[in-house]
Amino acid sequence: MYAGKVFPLQESRGKHLLDREDVDISVAVEAILREDGLTIETEVKVVRVEGKACAVTVHLEGGKSLSGSHLFVAVGRSPNTKELHLDAAGVETDEHGYVKVDEELRTNVPGIYAVGDVNGGPAFTHVSFDDYRILRDNLITGKGGRKTTDRMTVYVVYMDPQLGRVGMTEAEARQSGRRIKVARMQVTSIARATETGESRGLLKAVVDAETEQILGAVILAPEGGELMSMVELAMMGNLRYSALEDAVFAHPAYAESLNTLWGHLEK
Repeated sequence: MYAGKVFPLQESRGKHLLDREDVDISVAVEAILREDGLTIETEVKVVRVEGKACAVTVHLEGGKSLSGSHLFVAVGRSPNTKELHLDAAGVETDEHGYVKVDEELRTNVPGIYAVGDVNGGPAFTHVSFDDYRILRDNLITGKGGRKTTDRMTVYVVYMDPQLGRVGMTEAEARQSGRRIKVARMQVTSIARATETGESRGLLKAVVDAETEQILGAVILAPEGGELMSMVELAMMGNLRYSALEDAVFAHPAYAESLNTLWGHLEK
């Protein structure tokens, strides 16, 4: 931001903060952030920004404005592939510049692979590391058989409390055509959370109504990333939700929430 400068902007915003999550989860996150003192404006368009030292004003469509000492702008990411001159090797990219790959990370040119953020997959460090493991086992160790389509998508939003996500959202599960059941439970139902005074958030899981296997879960809770990882392990082992419901977890641990969550499944 430069003193005395005016910057015109045209970027519009969505209805909720987290477009990868179901609406109820995004609403819960927004409520927590507002409780922490943040002002959240959704479905607004920034028309211009005025700034000078320690004084920034953001003007919104409709005449509203917001003022503060600093402005942080998240503009997204784009792949740095132009400098690679991939066309010289015949490597194909998509309209955004990401290198096109198949499920084994092969480009259209034999012997050339693309790993990490440059291939347009989920832009997470743990995904890039798994890309490496796919190439390691398919090309070096001789184990073979590893594909990007075999791994689950997981991530954690490191807010307070954490939001951990694994597998399908409710919306995705319904779009898949499966008959599903959904469990929702407030963090206030977790003994450890009540005892420590950290009882904000909720847990939500989606299960296949016929097989009883877990399709996905989101944990908005203290240590939500760790709890999500426990659900991920159960999914990797093809366990039914009842295996977690009947497991003996130490008391009082946050893990006990995976005993009680399933009692909130839709009938």
